[in-house]
Amino acid sequence: MTENQPTDINKPIRAPIACILGHIDHGKTSILDYIRGTVVQKREAAGITQHIGASFFPIEDIKNFLEKSKKEFAQKNLKLPGLLIVDTPGHAAFMNLRKRGGAVADIAILVVDITAGTQPITWEAVRILRERKTPFVIAANKIDRVSGWKPNIDADFLDTYGKQKEHVKEFLDRDIMRMVGDFLEEGFKGIDRYDKIKDFTKQIAIVPTSAKTGEGISTLLMVLMGLVQQYLTENLQFSEGSAQGVVLEVKKERGYGKTMDVLIYNGVLNKGDTFIVGGLQNPIKSKIRALLTPKPLDEIRDPRQKFDSVDMVSAAAGIKILAPDIDDVVAGSPFRSVIDPQMEDKIYHDIEDEVQKIKIKTEKAGVVLLADTLGSLEALENHLSKNGVKISIADVGPIKKEDIINAKIVKDFDPYSSVVLGFNVPILPEAVEQAHIDHIRIFTNNVIYRLLEDYLEYSETRKAEDTAKDLGDLILPAKLKMYPQYIFRNSNPAVFGVSIEAGTLKPKVSLITDKGKKVGRVHQLQDKGQNIDKIDKGGEAAISIRGIEIGRDIDKDETLFVSVPESHVRQLNSRFINELRIDQKEALKEYIKIKRNTEHAWWGI
Repeated sequence: MTENQPTDINKPIRAPIACILGHIDHGKTSILDYIRGTVVQKREAAGITQHIGASFFPIEDIKNFLEKSKKEFAQKNLKLPGLLIVDTPGHAAFMNLRKRGGAVADIAILVVDITAGTQPITWEAVRILRERKTPFVIAANKIDRVSGWKPNIDADFLDTYGKQKEHVKEFLDRDIMRMVGDFLEEGFKGIDRYDKIKDFTKQIAIVPTSAKTGEGISTLLMVLMGLVQQYLTENLQFSEGSAQGVVLEVKKERGYGKTMDVLIYNGVLNKGDTFIVGGLQNPIKSKIRALLTPKPLDEIRDPRQKFDSVDMVSAAAGIKILAPDIDDVVAGSPFRSVIDPQMEDKIYHDIEDEVQKIKIKTEKAGVVLLADTLGSLEALENHLSKNGVKISIADVGPIKKEDIINAKIVKDFDPYSSVVLGFNVPILPEAVEQAHIDHIRIFTNNVIYRLLEDYLEYSETRKAEDTAKDLGDLILPAKLKMYPQYIFRNSNPAVFGVSIEAGTLKPKVSLITDKGKKVGRVHQLQDKGQNIDKIDKGGEAAISIRGIEIGRDIDKDETLFVSVPESHVRQLNSRFINELRIDQKEALKEYIKIKRNTEHAWWGI
């Protein structure tokens, strides 16, 4: 159906799929838990069912919930059968939810802590939403933490806002305007509080909420349901044909063996149906032995009664599937049931084509890339290619010994690409051992932009500093101890006394604490009021550092180390190891240990 075609009012509408995204600890789970816990107050047979990785809210339960504060809206003839909210963790889950032409999710809720504001993971989520062209609503959460706020349990936002004192309203308005400004800087032309928006197709709505008191939660549901019903129903027309879905997770389940958690976004799925799903090498054909759904939420805590076997599910739904030969199924891959045997070849080739689109173009010289799902792999490739990073091998799964060996092979073509990047994946012990042997650097992170930043910083630093030809060109290790009784200035710049416990300290080098925290760059060294160019073990001096405040950024009695670039560490540890004093070797050894213990990247030194 194209955008210009009218919606068939006689055709059933499936439940819309919403995904919750946002920064860690901003309240994604709390909002969902509040909706679940408040809506399911009675042990109704029709109560919320906790699907695999998703919660389905029937429309009658939503209406009952909205009766509390949005009675007029609740009494309207809502045509939607309910709402399926995907609640697997954050942006990584959203990246799994792909189908031809865009995202599986029809709409998203972006949760932002109103008191903390937007954070790095907020913007990563926003970038993913933009790439998927998915509309979203912002839940400006934790309004109960606004200074002076007086809570009104379960109240509609405007109702509780109207009861606050003027200065409290001003505090909240200021926080919302700060958020609006952040989004304007990111290129969003229309964003405002929901009640001030005239055209929801052109502006992003901010709904202030509190997952603690329930304030604004009904408002959020109202805006969400209203947006979907008014603007997105033509995307929700239900098909009774072959089930279409995406794999959320493949895992071993006690008592069942290998299972698949699948989100069905269209069609009907029956027990006994043949299906085709994306695999590590080729599409996999299998047959459904069982369809499992958990019991209603208020009974889910009992693992002995966790799942019910059903004969049929219809979109939209989260379901656990038991079937043979699914060991090589990849999370994030497409799923299709086969109703007509004559369509089997077409479905097989469609899935093969869809998975191939996610396969990464590789080159002889490039990084080795591992991710947890196909969706993550696709998103990573997009971010890396935009930054000019080439990929030699891309795969799904943990970092293995084989990946380290492949990264070593790349060294002959491009030593700066001879690394392994892992997104949201573990490192197997055999890989750690091989990385140590082959001196291969491993970077892991569960935030894409941080993984990319770590690698780019490493690569650029190596390129710039591998030109060092002798020991005099290298930054030397040093360990120093602050004198708490000699804090001459706390900031602008901070000036304090230190003693050199090991190594040699020079101006213009950067320092870190023994916990790996960056401190800043040494501006000057002084002894008895005179600038000096270095100080060795046993010496004392006053040092100045700009951009920090003692007592806030660092304590008064920190143990500090010179931050030695990794390329310099490698040369000091190999070419020049016999030219270092014993105390310099000890300082270098301690520094390497700190970096290994505190960085996401594993130092292959």
